[in-house]
Amino acid sequence: MRTASLTDTGSVSIPARATRSADEKRRLRLRYLFVVLAIGQPVSSLVFDWLSPTELQSGAEFSPLVPPGPWFAIWGLIIVASIAYAIAQARGSTLMPHPGIRDRIAGPMAVVVACFSLWLATASLGQQNPLGLVVFVVIIGAHVVAWTRVVRARDELESWNPLERGLLHLMLGTYSGWTSMAFFVQIATVVQGAGAPVDTAWGLTWQALVLAAATGLAVGFVLGSRASVVYALTVTYALVGVGISAGSAGLTLLVVVCAVGIALVWASVLVIRAVDARQPAAWSPGARRA
Repeated sequence: MRTASLTDTGSVSIPARATRSADEKRRLRLRYLFVVLAIGQPVSSLVFDWLSPTELQSGAEFSPLVPPGPWFAIWGLIIVASIAYAIAQARGSTLMPHPGIRDRIAGPMAVVVACFSLWLATASLGQQNPLGLVVFVVIIGAHVVAWTRVVRARDELESWNPLERGLLHLMLGTYSGWTSMAFFVQIATVVQGAGAPVDTAWGLTWQALVLAAATGLAVGFVLGSRASVVYALTVTYALVGVGISAGSAGLTLLVVVCAVGIALVWASVLVIRAVDARQPAAWSPGARRA
C-alpha cells in the first residue's frame, strides 16, 4: 500500500498536497517577498556606494554620538542573518494549513528590510536629513510587532529546529538592537546639524537626554522581547561605540551616561528573567530565550 509523503512543517508533519489553498499561496508569496527584499539590502548598499553624492560619516570627527567607522561592520552580520532566516522561512515544507509564526512575522520583517534601502535613499541626501528619522520610526514599529508575535508564539517556536530558531533570534536581536540605537544617533546628528552645540553645558545636556531616551527604549525592547540576550548584547555594542566617540571628543559625562545605560539594560535583563523564572506559566514554561 502506498502512503503519502510527509512534509516537515517545522512543528508537525502533514501529508503533502498536490494543491495549496488561496490563503496558503498568499502567505507563501509574502514569504518570497521577504526573501527578495532581504537580498535587496546588499544590492542597495552597493548602489548607494556607486551613485550616492554623499558618503556616510562616523566617529567623533562627525558627531560625538556616532560610533567609530569600524563599528558599522555589524551591518554585515545583520544583513547575512536576515537573508539566511528569510531563505529558511521560505521553504514550502514549513507552510501549514493555518498561519504560523513564520507567516505572522514575514510582513513586519519585510517592512524592516525594505526600509533599509529606503533609509539609504534618505542618507544620500545627507545624514542630517530628518527624513531618515521617519524611516527609523517605521523600522522600530515593525520590530515591536515582530517581537510581540514571537514572544506570544514561544510554544510553537519550541517545535522548530534549533538552527532556524537561532537564526530568528539572531536576526531580530541584532536588527532591532542596532536600529533602535541608530534612531537616537541620527536624532543627535539632525539636532547638531540644526546648529546645536555639542561641547557646552547645553550641548552636554541635550546629548545626555538623547542617550537617556535611547536607554529607555532599549529597556522597553528588553521587556518586550522577554530579555533577549542578543538584543542586549547588540545595544551594549552600540553604546560602547558611542562611548568611544564621546570619549575621543573629550565629553566624559556622555561616556558615563553610556555606561549607566548599559548597566540599566543588563539589570533589566536580569530582573525580567528572574520574574519569568518565578512565574513560568505566564510566559510559556519550556520557552527558550536568545
